[in-house]
Amino acid sequence: MNKNRLFVTFCGVVLVALLLAACQPAATEAPTAAPTEAPTEAPTEAPTAAPTEAPVGETYKIGFAPAITGPGASLGDPEHQTGKMLAEKLMTEGVVGPDGVMHPVEIIIYDTETNPDVAVSVVRKMIEEDKVQVVVAGTTSGVSMAIVPIATEAGVAYISMASAGAIVNDPETGAVREWVFKTAQDNYASAKWQADYITAMGWTSVCHIYQNSGYGNDTFKQATTAFEEAGITIAYSAAFESAATEFPELAEVGTSRCQAVVVGAIPPASSTVSVAIREQYPDIPIIHGHGTCNQDHIDLMGSDVAEGMVSPCGKVMVADTLPDDDPQKEIVTQYAADYTAFTGKPVNTFGGHGWDALMLAVNALATLPDGQDLATQRAGVRDAIENGVTGWPGISGVYNLSAEDHFSLDYLSLVFVKVVDGKWVYYPQEEWAK
Repeated sequence: MNKNRLFVTFCGVVLVALLLAACQPAATEAPTAAPTEAPTEAPTEAPTAAPTEAPVGETYKIGFAPAITGPGASLGDPEHQTGKMLAEKLMTEGVVGPDGVMHPVEIIIYDTETNPDVAVSVVRKMIEEDKVQVVVAGTTSGVSMAIVPIATEAGVAYISMASAGAIVNDPETGAVREWVFKTAQDNYASAKWQADYITAMGWTSVCHIYQNSGYGNDTFKQATTAFEEAGITIAYSAAFESAATEFPELAEVGTSRCQAVVVGAIPPASSTVSVAIREQYPDIPIIHGHGTCNQDHIDLMGSDVAEGMVSPCGKVMVADTLPDDDPQKEIVTQYAADYTAFTGKPVNTFGGHGWDALMLAVNALATLPDGQDLATQRAGVRDAIENGVTGWPGISGVYNLSAEDHFSLDYLSLVFVKVVDGKWVYYPQEEWAK
């Protein structure tokens, strides 16, 4: 596993001011310690700018563990790049607490390798050795679920970047997990968009092919609920393994006589199975979930195969088409421009999940007074995230967190998109049935 240390001191300033600041790519990661990094953003009000001679307190630490490598890397790399982008932009700034004391912030980066066992190991290290105040980790749902009991037992606020609802709510009792939050839209919201599209197209029967993973299994579970509510029959369903290159499960797609295939998977598996579906059934419509909202998904299939496929995605994918009165318009437009300038790549929703999670963590740190012990700081971060985020526009949506809701984004935090000429483009509802 790789350990990179990003050390950044940054002044908490008003969100919009930070986002509009010029992003200048600069320092590269060192082999043993990464360049520093820090995000800023205020859930309710922005931290005040640090005075030139502000007293300096202890260094706060955020443990950050995306899937930099492994099968989830196409999602985790944008999260990682977003972290580095924030580090470059805010390298010389710091967060000022309510008592006027400036605290440097060190973001400690590890790679989960998209492996639950590795994730558990690095999160334990963050908590026990690095003494972090907050953990941001988990690109995929399965990895995120493995981290939940570790953070909970330690009493450390944990923000996941994955989608499954079970990350923040116990699936058996429905109870909110006290120490756990997440920033990725959930799979029920994605399934509702799919159901609306299927209904608009006049279809009543679909097949559901999904990856045997935390994300894939949850897409099927949520589709079962959302499709039943919409009067849509799942005529055939089957799971496939993430590394599969052959798909005998697809044989029954034809015999089931379903009118479209819904795929619940992330790249590269989503791309591989889509190619196989298109080869066997060249005319059947393919509908994806929001786990495919990046350019890699299209490129791995090839634009000819991907043409016409649809999916719900976060608004950042179509930032320039949002109306001016959309509360996310300014922030997602700036993030998209900054990300593309920094990486040279198209923006995607997964980096946005990382941005939101890091900003939530940083803002919570800005509420801590100086001089608290670690356990009190950790509890204070949790309380600030739960109680201090109301009407806060992030990249993935407008957050309204509470003791009853550790996620809060709904169906309307997503939009519908379509692959046209090898790119995701906005696909409004009025155009669906044309």
